[in-house]
Amino acid sequence: MKNFSKILCVVLALVMALSVAACSMSKQYAYKENDTELPIGVYIYYLRSAYSQAEGFAQKSELYDSETGKYDGKDSFLKMEITDDDGNTAVAEQWIKDKAEKDTKLAIATYLKAKELNASTIDQTELDSAKSYYKSYWEQSLSADYETYGISFDSFMQIAYLLPVTESNAFKAQYAADGPTPVSDEELSKYFTDNYTSYKYFSVNLYETATADEASSETSTESVPLSEDKIAAYQKEFDGYAKTLSSGGSYDDVIADYMKAHDITEDPTTANVEVIDKETTDQLMKAILDMKDGQAMTIEIGETDTTKQLYVLYREPIANQLKAYTDPEQHRDDVLSSMKHEEFDELLEKYAEEKGVKLSSDCGKYNPSMFEAKK
Repeated sequence: MKNFSKILCVVLALVMALSVAACSMSKQYAYKENDTELPIGVYIYYLRSAYSQAEGFAQKSELYDSETGKYDGKDSFLKMEITDDDGNTAVAEQWIKDKAEKDTKLAIATYLKAKELNASTIDQTELDSAKSYYKSYWEQSLSADYETYGISFDSFMQIAYLLPVTESNAFKAQYAADGPTPVSDEELSKYFTDNYTSYKYFSVNLYETATADEASSETSTESVPLSEDKIAAYQKEFDGYAKTLSSGGSYDDVIADYMKAHDITEDPTTANVEVIDKETTDQLMKAILDMKDGQAMTIEIGETDTTKQLYVLYREPIANQLKAYTDPEQHRDDVLSSMKHEEFDELLEKYAEEKGVKLSSDCGKYNPSMFEAKK
């Protein structure tokens, strides 16, 4: 009977040990409802990302000593107040948790919204190809670091591929012609012409590089300004090009004349179409935005005589790019994203609230301090 009791105790102990092990190795989720699952590693990823952001804010504080790496004499910044880019102030530790929770809820809302819009299907061939690509990147650069914190490859795939693709699919479905809030071609065209600019330019250096012989038989190079006569000649030539363009002349003809005059074999044009940024501090872009469509001008840019360049700037009529940038086979998606991405982000935030999205209790097991312990 005593032997039986001993055996029973051993068996019970083994059962308990296996139960604990099974519990500790059971898969954890940041969210799991019906057929929507998000692994815990996604939450940990967002927690770590928020930690890095908060650390950057902390290092901008007057309390941070860059020489010692301490915050008000402490190794950790988690208990200090930080101010983020939006001007919000909070204790760092809480800011990190709140940011991670918000990002995770948005991820969940993305999946739920995509399912609601019947836009959650991802092409299996493309998924397999992405897995192969990211697996190689994971093994070479990320696994040793990420797995330390409990971020698996499956979680990394969520962040790197599945979430962005799902969000893109949901976004397109939301604003498609048969979607809940369709964007018409007319609306997109108006947005494009009101908010984008198209420009081209070419330039010439108003200095040249000279080679000097040293007494030691070594050679050195230095930049020296062009002569006043050469600069004046370029100015006259470039003013002529700008006048031609502003009068309705062809840019292709102008650049062809310039290349022929200077025996240039490759087109030196820089051309771009981009969203108008009225807050820009770039001197070239400020000049472009001061012009009207179809206008050209010359401008000299550079702080010293050995860095100055002379430009011919041409603000192309934005209507010339309208077809390409509203064509579904070219740049339409980019323009639609520019037009609606902020609205869609707000839509997802509101959707998460309406659906009462809550993170699992597993998320509470992880704290920002875990990243300090592994520094």
